[in-house]
Amino acid sequence: MAVAMAPVLLAGIAAALWIAVFNKMLQLWRAPEDLPLRALGACVVSATLTFTVNLPPLGPLLDNAGDGVRKVVINVGTMAAAYFLLAFFTYSVRGPAARHAVRWQAVPLTAGILVAVGAWALAPAVVRADPAGATNGTDPHATVFVVAVLGYMAYAHSQSLRWSIAYVRVAATARLRRSLLVISLAVGAFLVADATKSLLSVLQFVTGPPAVLADVFNIVYLAGVGIGALAFVVGVSHAAFSGMLAAWPLRRAHRLRYRELEPLWSLMNEEFPHLTLGRVPATSWSGRLGSGGVHYRFYRRVIEIRDGLVQLAPYYDRSRTGRVPAGSEPAVWALLIHGALRAKRTESPVVEAEPVLVPGGDDLESDARLLADIAREVARIRSEPPRDRSDRARAT
Repeated sequence: MAVAMAPVLLAGIAAALWIAVFNKMLQLWRAPEDLPLRALGACVVSATLTFTVNLPPLGPLLDNAGDGVRKVVINVGTMAAAYFLLAFFTYSVRGPAARHAVRWQAVPLTAGILVAVGAWALAPAVVRADPAGATNGTDPHATVFVVAVLGYMAYAHSQSLRWSIAYVRVAATARLRRSLLVISLAVGAFLVADATKSLLSVLQFVTGPPAVLADVFNIVYLAGVGIGALAFVVGVSHAAFSGMLAAWPLRRAHRLRYRELEPLWSLMNEEFPHLTLGRVPATSWSGRLGSGGVHYRFYRRVIEIRDGLVQLAPYYDRSRTGRVPAGSEPAVWALLIHGALRAKRTESPVVEAEPVLVPGGDDLESDARLLADIAREVARIRSEPPRDRSDRARAT
């Protein structure tokens, strides 16, 4: 249901939800077949639009479209958000087999929307302007409108709460579990608000409760909506933001290492241009928007360097590498690589020698660190005058 909030709080929630929308759209770009993600994305979009239509310029625009039009849009939006949240939990727990059940869940949603919109359309103008207002509590159109909207939302939220508790138990990571717990809190708060407002609407139509009791019901309702909205924003955003924060150190390290590998990569690329891999991943937009592009370029550069070093294997001078054990100083390997490049350019492979490979790490990350050390030495050697470089090669 529509509820009045402080403009600053409303704008803050809307801004946070728009960030969540961007994050979900990016995730969907990467995994469009993910059914739970599609449902959660639709839920976040519905909730975001519901809050956004309360702000300029959409708010005044809808108000000018007719009495109560904005109220109807907001309530239909919250009903859609409740439906998609239920679909998210259903898909998450039951998997693709839940498609049929999710489609059937659209039946009560459609019925609730039709009843609510029909009651609103048949109501007098003063009731259409604020169908959930306390002054219209005795009007049957307003009562049907409120019960139809909140009755469906109470049903959807109760089912979502049941599925969310089941999903929390099987959550794969602590981060996901925390997000689900906060979302479950939001659903529980919404459920309390749904039940409270529905009961108050029925009491206002049947008996006309005392003003004190009506105020208590309204306070509980407003608290439920406020707590639910804030908890929903935190729950939906937590996994995304914490994931981005957790990924930032690795992203920064890969960007730095990518730059450190430049001197050695340039040598390999100049000598073996045919070993250059594709410049962009298949999902280029998603890679560029997220951290995937950074990691992709880093891994690609390490692989291209390794491919080039393998091609140089017949040209390493064993008379020098024989005295250089694996894991020795990167400066020595940098000189040997320069020597191998010179030998290749003069077509002078080392005769009757087993291929010698530059040592690597235990995994790609440690391998990249070793190659970066060699790359720094390569840059230093290239900056030296040719005579000093030759003296160092002989000294090796």
